Amino acid sequence: MIHSVDPATGTELARFAPHSEADVEAALDAAVRAQARWRTLDVVDRTKLLRQLARVLRAGKDEYARLINAEMGKPAAEAEAEIEKCAVTCEHYAEQAPAYLAERPVPPDSVVVHDPLGVVLAVMPWNYPFWQFFRFAAPALAAGNGIVLKHAGNVPRCALAIADVMAAAGTPDGLVGVLLVEADAVAGLIADDRIAAVTFTGSTQVGTLIAAQAGAALKKQVLELGGSDPFVVLADADVPAAAATAVEARFVNAGQSCVNAKRFIVEEAVADEFVRRFTAAAAALRPGADLGPLARENLREALHDQVRRSVAAGASLVLGGKPADGPGFFYPPTVLDHVTPGMAAFDEETFGPVAAITRVAGAAEAIAMANRTEFGLGAALWTRNEARARRLARELEAGAVFVNGMVASDARLPFGGIKKSGYGRELGAEGIREFTNVKTVWRGPGATGFPPAVLRPAALPSHDRGGGASTVQLVTRAVGARTFLNGTTHFDGGAGIPLHTHNCPESVVILEGSAIVEIDGVEHRLERFDTTYVDAGTPHRFRNASATEPMRILWTYASVDATRTLVETGVTTRVDAEHR
Repeated sequence: MIHSVDPATGTELARFAPHSEADVEAALDAAVRAQARWRTLDVVDRTKLLRQLARVLRAGKDEYARLINAEMGKPAAEAEAEIEKCAVTCEHYAEQAPAYLAERPVPPDSVVVHDPLGVVLAVMPWNYPFWQFFRFAAPALAAGNGIVLKHAGNVPRCALAIADVMAAAGTPDGLVGVLLVEADAVAGLIADDRIAAVTFTGSTQVGTLIAAQAGAALKKQVLELGGSDPFVVLADADVPAAAATAVEARFVNAGQSCVNAKRFIVEEAVADEFVRRFTAAAAALRPGADLGPLARENLREALHDQVRRSVAAGASLVLGGKPADGPGFFYPPTVLDHVTPGMAAFDEETFGPVAAITRVAGAAEAIAMANRTEFGLGAALWTRNEARARRLARELEAGAVFVNGMVASDARLPFGGIKKSGYGRELGAEGIREFTNVKTVWRGPGATGFPPAVLRPAALPSHDRGGGASTVQLVTRAVGARTFLNGTTHFDGGAGIPLHTHNCPESVVILEGSAIVEIDGVEHRLERFDTTYVDAGTPHRFRNASATEPMRILWTYASVDATRTLVETGVTTRVDAEHR
């Protein structure tokens, strides 16, 4: 049986009989059939599902957050933030997938395309039961793949809720199958010819097994495994800010995240202050509200054993270190100082609210200590010296380095590790391309190329922006699937456009004259052929630097659904509507 247990009380909430072999066969067949149809849709049409998924997730945020809290113990605010992050990621790929998957012409006769692989098996963990799935599913679906989900055994109700989300969003029948099966069924799923690839998030031990099984079948894998992330605080750091951030970085999700900061490597000159501030803030965390329970009793037992072994080896117990009394699987915030290599808290991944502090003499030793691990997922580096930060960030052996901040995943950025933290990337452009066939298409003599398109701005309608500025929209689609919107804007002498934002990134090239551009409150002067980039949501405006000579710009929005919002009035309009 598959059991759902409330980790705050130890009470069984529900139990489920695993799906039968017939259920598994039906799900695999349905996924293959649905994916064969899904892959034929244009990427723009596929992204409509992602927008609907975001709406369904937000509409049910409270319900799904309560379910996460009940099954794995995450506090309500963190659970709600998890659902919101899923929705934001679905919207990101709805917006960016056409660009990420755009055909890339290679003159004179070739093009590189991204075709879906097929049905991907997703073996997902319990610690972020919605996020871990949707950060994979959004790009995988946009790329044209189907999915079979095998979720962690202690979050079956979250798995079934994900199936409900997919259905409510209008996902084609069978395209995303959810299986409640035991762990020993995974090998058979990986070997099945209907599964084209595998993604796994979880422990390094299990990831090694899955890699071997997928490798034997010569199937693509993305593995996001364990981590023992260093949080490096150098002597010139903003220590109060570093300590405050460190508490969140260690104790969010009760320390049960692969990218939690786990080893705090601090220069001796500021170590006492850091430990004092960090310990005081950790001691103030409230059980249940700020710090949830561990997800299972055996996890608490393993964590406490690591603490005991570290103290026995010479670590100083500054805070906590004893399992909480009462029901549930709570463990108090625990701080170990003077941790050194060879101790469990340094050498092993501590998956819970235990912070290991290692003191070092200087920056060189700090980086060496940070890299002295079999893992390489994330790292944080705190220093006020920007030049040194850039140099040391390149020396840290990790898939991501955050300077003066907390390591976190972001839909816009590739996420993954090196060494025993796995391989492959999720999120960003790299993540959506992981489960695609990067295909070269060569056109020989006599092959029909892409049809020519000639647009003459003088023959196109112009939109008067007022104040001496007028815009001509040029095209809305490039070669293949990439979609964007671009055009030119002409400025009379002294003319300008008001402060505004867009719902997507914009790039601008100065074609004629000189411009004064204000971006997020900072003015810049741009000359002919200078280029600028403005991120979505950033207030900006352009004006002609000359009072007499004309100016002209070429702008490109990363979406055909681009909107413009005037900062002063809050009025939002679609850009392309101005030219209809």
